Amino acid sequence: MGEMAQRLSKQDWLIHGFDVLRSEGHTGLKADRMVKALGVSRGSFYWHFDDIKSFHAALIAAWRVQINEQVIAQLSQLPDAKDQIKALMVRVFTMSRPLERGIRIWAGVDPLVFQTLADVDGIRQSYAQALLQTIGLPPAIAQSRAQMMMWAYVGHALSTVDVDDPEACAADFTRILTTQVET
Repeated sequence: MGEMAQRLSKQDWLIHGFDVLRSEGHTGLKADRMVKALGVSRGSFYWHFDDIKSFHAALIAAWRVQINEQVIAQLSQLPDAKDQIKALMVRVFTMSRPLERGIRIWAGVDPLVFQTLADVDGIRQSYAQALLQTIGLPPAIAQSRAQMMMWAYVGHALSTVDVDDPEACAADFTRILTTQVET
């Protein structure tokens, strides 16, 4: 048991936390339950985290980087704003819904998670709005369409219905979002 505990890294604990969040939700994010599930001593957990609150803070911070900042950095590598929008919509319709759903439910009971989620949603919407403005949409139209993108994202995250053809759905949604406004 001690040998295993030595090998668990902070990242291992965070990965396990994401797995728990996907399968059980935030109520499963308890040190004793996770220690037992991993078959390690409590010392393994407390080697990396002062307490369960610090684990929760590290988990939500890792989610923010992994889900938000890394995705935007990857999409920004695409040369064309329209391609970025389509790739973003493909991600919307193929994302890990249990994790996003778990974060959103957790945000309803934890102020830190709520604030992090609000920040992330704001960054996501600003990114989408900037892309839409890059293709020539006026700021007010880009803002409302970016809001629609967020609603699609949140709606899909909380939905129990799968998208049959994410590529086709993303292409159609992209066409609708990027259609120029008649003046």
